[in-house]
Amino acid sequence: MEGGVQLAASHVSNPHEAASLGDGFDPGDWKSRIIAGRATGAAANPPAWLDASYETLCTHVMDPAYPCFFGTIAEKRGEMFYSYVNGKDIRDLPATMQTFAELVTLPQYRKNNIAIFFEPDAQPLTHEAYHAWFWSILQHLHDVDPDPKADAQPEPSHEDWEFSFAGVETFVVCACPSFRLRHSRNLGPGMVLLFQPRSVFVDTITNKVIGREARNQVRKRLETWDEISAHPDLGFYGDPGNLEWKQYFLDDANLPADDRCPFLKRQREKAAQVAAAVPAHTSTHPDASIDKVSGFAHGSYTHWHPRAAAAAESPFAPHAARHGAEHRHLADSEHERREHGEE
Repeated sequence: MEGGVQLAASHVSNPHEAASLGDGFDPGDWKSRIIAGRATGAAANPPAWLDASYETLCTHVMDPAYPCFFGTIAEKRGEMFYSYVNGKDIRDLPATMQTFAELVTLPQYRKNNIAIFFEPDAQPLTHEAYHAWFWSILQHLHDVDPDPKADAQPEPSHEDWEFSFAGVETFVVCACPSFRLRHSRNLGPGMVLLFQPRSVFVDTITNKVIGREARNQVRKRLETWDEISAHPDLGFYGDPGNLEWKQYFLDDANLPADDRCPFLKRQREKAAQVAAAVPAHTSTHPDASIDKVSGFAHGSYTHWHPRAAAAAESPFAPHAARHGAEHRHLADSEHERREHGEE
């Protein structure tokens, strides 16, 4: 994609033109598929450190013995998007995820994942610090989610909960250097977040959820790739007692996750009602604080305005009817949902 694309409302004239702007993504050129905020390709200005981080991930994923063959297939077919975070500056991450969410609602990108590379720390953090940073990032994204239905999502303690942003549910995998035994969760010198939309796990021909047998094959491959047995919290979406959040960031010693999820479901509408009853001079921004572990300001997202980045203004905005057609299979029978699991 020569020069990349800087997304703006002026690019949009109709849904067909919106979809065609994605044609510049080259399956053979990973840098053409970089997203940074509302920019793609060369316009995303990838930093110099990103090359080494990508090469490390690619070496792992393209190994014939790599456990998750879904990831291997995605890399081979060029069905991966990439992004990056310099230092701990996540101000552009919500816009990046908005762009990704709009792309994966299009038929040609419904099988795409996105890998978010974080700049390697001079000294790798402890496992506990990466854990806190990871959940701070997901919390931040949820707090600024432009989807008006975000408040209505179930609690993480509910079996139906999955992380969602801009209306797209994704299974999230955190890989970081602090994994010493679980090599499948260590993909390079810096933290890497993998967001896998639920559509990735649906067969494009049959519209059926990929079966449990495929999931079991991944589990078997983990036994030889990792130096530790599969984590006890790994499960299958929809199974009684299975909780998705426990599988996002695993312990490296097979200790079960805490009973309480670090992620807090937002209640923006309720908070707005409370704020309306409080005098303006006494109100403070609930997120204007510095996370002592992650080091970034939770209130720093205020420069990004979700309404200004609404789907109607995006060159990747799908036609409403097509969006429904592409995603109604995700609401298949309860039986199919119980056949769905993630790694």
